[in-house]
Amino acid sequence: MKTGLLIGTAILATIVNIAAFAHQGATGVVMERMDGMEIIGKQVKMMVPMLKGQTAYDPAKVEQAAKKIRNRAGSAFTKLFPHGSNDHPSEAAPEIWDKWNSFSELADKLATTATTLKQVAAKDIASGNNNDADAFQDAFRNMLQTCKSCHQQFRTD
Repeated sequence: MKTGLLIGTAILATIVNIAAFAHQGATGVVMERMDGMEIIGKQVKMMVPMLKGQTAYDPAKVEQAAKKIRNRAGSAFTKLFPHGSNDHPSEAAPEIWDKWNSFSELADKLATTATTLKQVAAKDIASGNNNDADAFQDAFRNMLQTCKSCHQQFRTD
């Protein structure tokens, strides 16, 4: 559980920094991807207190959040990174284009992990099981790990 909390806290700190500073001067595709990351970040921020047990697990909210993340992952995500689109204020590292296959795999993995998270929540909604947060926590931690891996490899600070 502590690993999930640490990852969630690290992701949350990154989100706050992105929202506060990243959009200054951004235009075009850079602005578009920053907006998408901000949407993803808001969804993560909403779910972190559920992971920490600070708020009750709400599968309906998780399902909607996971859907929003899924819609911005995979090819919808990678299309926002045309070659050479890492000028300031972008925080995209040049390694994205040097290691495109790895970057694309992480974007696809985000889509997969967000889909899994959505399915867990949908199953809980269908069964009326709002008290069993274990599957949510596992699925959410997996998704957060994907975010962390991508940020560590492909984001400048």
